[in-house]
Amino acid sequence: MRRTAAAAVAALTLLGLAAAPSVADTATTAPHLQSRYVTMPDGVRLAVDVYLPTATKPGTKLPTVLVTERYWRARVLPGQPGGTSGEAEAWNAKGYAYVAADLRGTGASFGAMASELGAAEIADSGPLSDWIAAQPWSNSRIGTTGVSYGGDTAMLATALGNHHITAAAPISYDFDPYEDLVRPGGVLIEPRLAPYALLLRILDQTGGTTCETSEETRQLCAHVGLTGLTPRPVDGPDGPALLAAARAEHANNANLVDLAHQGVHRDYRNGPQSWTVGSVGEKTDAVEDGGVPVLTRAGWLDAGTANGVLSQFSGLSNSQDDWIGPWNHGAGWLADPFKPARPLTRAEHEQNDRRVVDFFDRYVRDGARPDGKRQVHYYTYNEDVWRTTTRWPVPGTRTRPFELGAGNTLTAGRTGDAPAGSDPLHLDPTAGTGPLDRWNTNLSGSQVSYPDRVAVDAKLLSYTTAPLTEPTRVTGNGKVTLDVTGLAGSANGALHVYLEDVTPDGRVTYLTEGQLTLIERAVADSDDNPDWRRLRTPRSYAAEDAGPFPQGRAQQVVIDLQPVSVLFKAGERIRLTVAAANPDSFELLPADGRADYRIGYGGERGSVLELPVVRGQLP
Repeated sequence: MRRTAAAAVAALTLLGLAAAPSVADTATTAPHLQSRYVTMPDGVRLAVDVYLPTATKPGTKLPTVLVTERYWRARVLPGQPGGTSGEAEAWNAKGYAYVAADLRGTGASFGAMASELGAAEIADSGPLSDWIAAQPWSNSRIGTTGVSYGGDTAMLATALGNHHITAAAPISYDFDPYEDLVRPGGVLIEPRLAPYALLLRILDQTGGTTCETSEETRQLCAHVGLTGLTPRPVDGPDGPALLAAARAEHANNANLVDLAHQGVHRDYRNGPQSWTVGSVGEKTDAVEDGGVPVLTRAGWLDAGTANGVLSQFSGLSNSQDDWIGPWNHGAGWLADPFKPARPLTRAEHEQNDRRVVDFFDRYVRDGARPDGKRQVHYYTYNEDVWRTTTRWPVPGTRTRPFELGAGNTLTAGRTGDAPAGSDPLHLDPTAGTGPLDRWNTNLSGSQVSYPDRVAVDAKLLSYTTAPLTEPTRVTGNGKVTLDVTGLAGSANGALHVYLEDVTPDGRVTYLTEGQLTLIERAVADSDDNPDWRRLRTPRSYAAEDAGPFPQGRAQQVVIDLQPVSVLFKAGERIRLTVAAANPDSFELLPADGRADYRIGYGGERGSVLELPVVRGQLP
């Protein structure tokens, strides 16, 4: 089609007065890339890039990959057409159409975001999928995918019941944004959230914020490669003007920081803003009814994404192929606490990509019916071994208790008759997990790196076993039950716990952690725990169940550990370290950074670490 004709048709379709140009409208082949608007049922227009394999001929029926983006579907220099997407080109080379859309209220799309991961943004994947299926190049089958936020929307689309969506491959996604990312254990990841929220303000031009607003915005834009760029406008002479009009509507987008700070409890709701609307856990019935097969990939040290994958596996009956490995957010870096961080090799990337392509070939290209197969592939630290299981916890798992005791000891077994005592715990606002921890990578895509924690542990309260006489493999979700007496400042405090490996030469390696704001300590009846939370302590995080932590009276506090798979070798020691703050990634509770506790041990109550220990050799 000549440019003038294309522009005329584009102008009509922007107004909803004409259909999209079809393959038949072109002389011999369809355009490789077309940027256009697709109108939603409520009239909001979404900016969409459609990539078709080069020289796609009339009558060709293609499977489609759909990605819905929060961070602009394409970035270009003003007045320039911009390049093509490497991701799109890779899928085109595999014989797929590739469709990338800006979510409503973002990029070149019209509308405003009433809430991050809001109901309207999620729902748009339905009519967008219907539009794709109606195109003459479509085989009517769609696979949704994306990384991080795009992974969230890809997975949430499976709850829409749209029969054109036949597979989903959400990568590094947040199963439950409250527990798995923004407020794990109810504690806000405040230091990590601030730069992310600023990035969203720049992307949306909220309050006129741009890359040039301040030195802080200039540095942030340079870091993420945003300097001088805009979202790609749609094709046609009116594209730039429409882009400006669309972006003007984004100034009213909801503020993520307001939700994060005001939404202290999981049942918080302010109009369309809530934690539950973007939670897959709250939509398990709809996801199961849709029956869409899912492949997902997460890293053990990628915020709480591994916990989310295991919740997905435990709570959803859908066919699943789940991978949990030694990766950062997005799986660009090796994230193994026993090894230096490094970028993944080309072969490693290709292996990960091949799994997704094979999965979509089966369900999107070929239209196979879900076979009901469910499996988790997982990597074990300090052993460098991959295993596959169809059950979780894995067969052979036994909960093994380790009692905290006098002299900072950690002893296997639980007798209940050890002498009772307690140790002081002071809040130290300097003892954190460093700048490259698991809560940073999810918001930055940076590597994950934990240095030797000997110096940090010296500031905290640690309990350590004797050298192990035999290898001990821990795989799954552990938990810590502490006998806590709150002293000065503890009424609104929080506790953080770390599971660590201590080598014979004294090096301390971080493995995983858990945290809990003490106002959320209430434990619910296990019968009230939904299936997706069966691996987690029954806890509502609801406002009605919260309450200040009493001072001067011992309380039992149960803290879940993020899941992990690690081999403790013979001669190494297991360590549990307790802290009252992690200033690198979490808000200080209480706000003045002053709180004291006593951690009790021995006696009938005591404190105990419980680990899922796997017996026997697994395939």
